[in-house]
Amino acid sequence: MSRRTALALILATSVTLIASAGPSLAKKYTITQRQDALLKEIESDYKANQLTLAERDSLIEERQKIVDKEKDMKAKNGNKLSYADDRKLEKDLNTLSLKIQKKVLNKRVGK
Repeated sequence: MSRRTALALILATSVTLIASAGPSLAKKYTITQRQDALLKEIESDYKANQLTLAERDSLIEERQKIVDKEKDMKAKNGNKLSYADDRKLEKDLNTLSLKIQKKVLNKRVGK
């Protein structure tokens, strides 16, 4: 009986460790890396005819506003982002990412 209990405890512990290690292994992007990744995504979706020229230009313009907003935030804080500013920019980038996905998915559904 104790052997079974020990085996169950080891199994439960290993499953817990594996599950908790998952999120920490995810790649963390900086604000600038995310901005660059979104620009590449916009361009590749445009080249794949999943975005129109107007949609592409609109999304690039929105991304540029986020870049400008970041520069302004850094200028006010000694060329660094505060945690609050970082969260605001992440929220803006998430919104932009969702817009890109929505537009691309609408094109796929419309076909």
